[in-house]
Amino acid sequence: MLDLQDIHTYYGHIHALKGVSMHINQGEIVALIGGNGAGKTTTLRTVSGMMKPRSGQLSYQGGSIAGVPAHRIMQQGISHVPEGRRIFPQLTVRENLEVGAYTVTDKATVEQRIQEGFTFFPRLKERENQLGGTMSGGEQQMLAIARALMVNPKLLLLDEPSMGLSPLFVEAIFDIIGLLNRERGTTILLVEQNANMALSIAHRAYVLQTGEIKLSGNAQDIAQDESVRKAYLGED
Repeated sequence: MLDLQDIHTYYGHIHALKGVSMHINQGEIVALIGGNGAGKTTTLRTVSGMMKPRSGQLSYQGGSIAGVPAHRIMQQGISHVPEGRRIFPQLTVRENLEVGAYTVTDKATVEQRIQEGFTFFPRLKERENQLGGTMSGGEQQMLAIARALMVNPKLLLLDEPSMGLSPLFVEAIFDIIGLLNRERGTTILLVEQNANMALSIAHRAYVLQTGEIKLSGNAQDIAQDESVRKAYLGED
């Protein structure tokens, strides 16, 4: 579904991604783990069109999307939930979801997708007319994911969905990610500091370090790798 070959991306003069190559098959959850500054967010921003790679090949469903504007990439079925949630705090839950469907012109389809979102996130149904900014961090994360689903994406990019959440909400968010993959068949590229949780639900994983892929393979195998256990899983 998604293929990155020798991707180089820069922030000004800073070489953030140094020849990143990875692929995601349809129906997979793929985890991308690594320390702060490793290039994980840059990878997602490059895929979603928020950043343009300086060189390399980036293809989605067989066609190149390198340099394609972000709104065009979203229309092709890639939805990005950025780090920090970034909901509209002064809009209600329903209004946030409606904004997420701004490319969908049929009102009946918009309403159908809102109700589907409420099925996956019953708490949002309870908060339907509540301002987004008054909800807890966990509820806002649910809203951010539900908003991304309003365009019915084939590929969902999740950037640090558990950041700043209580353990109870972390577990709930990861349960929902697994459910989206199993029941909707949504393919997911997951960037996550909580490597334990990410590897527990992923099919495959990549370890990114200073802009380079250092390790890749089956998620369970990655979780058992001694260097990964020491660096990212908090084990000696």
